[in-house]
Amino acid sequence: MSFRTENHTHVPVYRVTRAGWADPLDATFSQKRDTNRWNTAEFPALYCCCSIVVARAVTRDLYVDAAIDLEDLQPAARPTLSEIEWRGKVVDVASSEGLQAAGLPRSNPAELEVRLTQPLAAVWHSARVEGVLCRSASLARLGFVDFSGDHQRWGELAIFVANSAPPSLASRLAGQDWLLPGAR
Repeated sequence: MSFRTENHTHVPVYRVTRAGWADPLDATFSQKRDTNRWNTAEFPALYCCCSIVVARAVTRDLYVDAAIDLEDLQPAARPTLSEIEWRGKVVDVASSEGLQAAGLPRSNPAELEVRLTQPLAAVWHSARVEGVLCRSASLARLGFVDFSGDHQRWGELAIFVANSAPPSLASRLAGQDWLLPGAR
């Protein structure tokens, strides 16, 4: 199996966590969900966003499934956003060339089923790759289709924490302004 790697170097990346989550760098929760695209119960992945725009889309996904409108939540119950510092070598399934190398369709990322992605992630994790850079399924579910140019505006990142240098917490963004359209 072939795949394309690249060095992921832009910082920060953003991590959305539920209110009250003590450690935004804790990836163990990912092992408890069988619906994650880029990890299995065998290994954790720290799921991050490459921009605040993507973080907003991911947040909408978290709450849409529960039929909760973010505006209805008390401020203390709203999700939080952390800035994470991390650089590493990742599998590229964001570019058309990366998708082709991995044997994945170039279709809407929201249509990539875990039955396709999890086995690949397990192989890549075993190959000691540090993570996966992909197109945001959350943005795609909102109708976004232009996955061209710099991935920062539409990318997501799954960091294989067992294979990489530990990510570090740069800051937690105070307040909820990041949830508003137009926030950087």
